[in-house]
Formats: sequence, structure tokens, C-alpha cells
Amino acid sequence: MNKVKVEDAIGMSISHDMTKVVPGKFKGAAFKRGHIITEEDIPVLKSMGKEHIYVGEIPRGYLHEDESSVRIAAAICDTNNFMLSEVSEGKINIMAKHQGLLKIDKEKLFQLNSIEHIAISTVFDDIVVERGQKVASERIIPLFTKEENIKAVEEICKSGKVIEIKQFMYNKVHLIITGNEVYKGLIEDKFYDAIKPKMETYNCEIVKTVKVPDDKEVIKNEIKKSLEEGADIILCTGGMSVDEDDITPIAIKEQIDELIVHGIPVQPGNMFLLGYSGKVPIMGLPGAIIFYENTVFDVIFPKIICGDKVDKELFVRLSLGGLCYFCAKCNYPNCTFCKGR
Repeated sequence: MNKVKVEDAIGMSISHDMTKVVPGKFKGAAFKRGHIITEEDIPVLKSMGKEHIYVGEIPRGYLHEDESSVRIAAAICDTNNFMLSEVSEGKINIMAKHQGLLKIDKEKLFQLNSIEHIAISTVFDDIVVERGQKVASERIIPLFTKEENIKAVEEICKSGKVIEIKQFMYNKVHLIITGNEVYKGLIEDKFYDAIKPKMETYNCEIVKTVKVPDDKEVIKNEIKKSLEEGADIILCTGGMSVDEDDITPIAIKEQIDELIVHGIPVQPGNMFLLGYSGKVPIMGLPGAIIFYENTVFDVIFPKIICGDKVDKELFVRLSLGGLCYFCAKCNYPNCTFCKGR
């Protein structure tokens, strides 16, 4: 491309968005691609550090940054699940079209970013996203790149998209609140108020709540009844620790077909319990649920209601980042908590 002094460029067309930065006030395109330079633009361009502009045709076999971004976006995501911004400064932002659990093919992402000039950035994998939330941004680094680089991106993505959203399924939740102190009315239950807003957030419904004493057979019988009544998920509250007075985990273990975990390397929520009776997940919720805004339950529950299979290996991998900072104001999921996987 030809290098032209800005003073000599009046009447010429700008070939790419030109970024202006005013610290603390503005960062964006001062001039869009295709803008015809006028005499009034000269001092603005110079204030941006532009003494020259570049004009000319893109070489054969190369693609402009705008076309490259459009093709990359089409390759890495499905527009049924995502919204795309307009191209600005050669970049496209990708936003969630609906609520769900964000899934990122990490190996494919790394593979794409190893291709010359490709730059794709995403948020963390396996987090809950809301409609309109930005989840990725992509571009090429220079003004244009070899078309073969973009074709390489498209070829890799033929086997599947890099980013997807798994939508949450409606689930009927049964809540079994255990503990003599609550059953006898000695103290007020706090679990229901802590759990209900979370269920509403994920389009689930607590269709049955029952309080029972610390009696193993009574608890087992309530779990059995919930299964017979068609519960999709069963949540049991109460003591989940190693204290022999904590009957609830024993009752759950005797009523399930498969125990995934009881006790995990994550705080808060060390004593979390998960098992399955057939395909129905049964969870034992530790007391941390009522003390902290977010615990391991908030990491695991969204996975379960979008159909993910949860196994012991997942909980082991959560240990990296499994220690919460216990911030005065919780910023989860915009933090390191349980991001080790």
C-alpha cells in the first residue's frame, strides 16, 4: 500500500477504522473505513499521531480485517445462540442471545489462536451468562491477512463451534429440610430463603418443601416419596459434616444408587454431597449455603440443570481456585473461584 502524507491525502478514502484515545475519556474509531479525508480532518489526524495514511488495493490472496472478522465470527459461533456487533476497528464482539451455561472448546480456541494473525478472546468457560452479555471478541492483528489463515479457522471449526450456550431446563425441585431444631420450631429455617431465589434465577421451581427430624428412616422415606412423586432434583439441607449426630448424609447414601462425592476441596462448601438415584440428582447442602452468597452449589447446580454429567474428577479439578477470597462484596463469577477446571 502507498504511504501518503496526511496533508496530501485530502479527498482520499481511509482504508480502515482509525482509533483515537483520550485517556480516561474516550477510546474508539475517530474515522471509519471509507471516510473521505477533508482539510478539517488534518489537525485531528495529527493529534492522533498520524502523519501519514496508507492507500491502495489489498494484494491478491489477502483479506481486509473487516471481512476477516465477519468470517471468523461465522466460524466460531452459531447466531442462533449469539448476537454479533458491527465491525468496529476491525473487531467483532460476540454476545449471548439467551441465558445459559457458556461452553468453550478450549483446545480448539488455543489451536485457532496459534494461526498467524488470529486473535480470539473469551471469558471463562462454564459460567452462567445472561442475554446480551459479551462472551468473546475477535479480530486479526494487522490490517489484512492471507486468506489461507481465515480458511484454516473455518476448516478447524467444521467439526464444531468454539463457543456454545447450553440452555437451562425447567426442573421440579423437592426441598427436604432436616434437623430437630428446625422441625421442633426451636430455630427458624434459613435454607428455603437462601435457595428459592437461586431456583427462580435458573427457571426451576421448588414444588415441595418438607421439614423432618434427625431420623434416618424418616429422611430416607421422604427421599423415596419425592422420587415416586416425580422430583427432577432433590435438595436435602441440614448437617453434612462428620459429626455422628448428622444423620442426613447417612440417609442420603443409603437411598441413592451412586455416590459422586461427599466432601470436596472447595471452600465454602467443603461438605457438599452429590449422588444419583437413577437419573435424579440428590444433593446434600452444607450450612455454608445460608452464610455465603455463592458456594460450590452455585458452580454445580447450573451444570446439572443443563444436562452436564458431573463426576468426581470435576470436583478434584475445582480445587485450583477452590478457595474463595470471601470478599466483602461478592463478585462471582467475575473472580477466580472454581476456575481451575
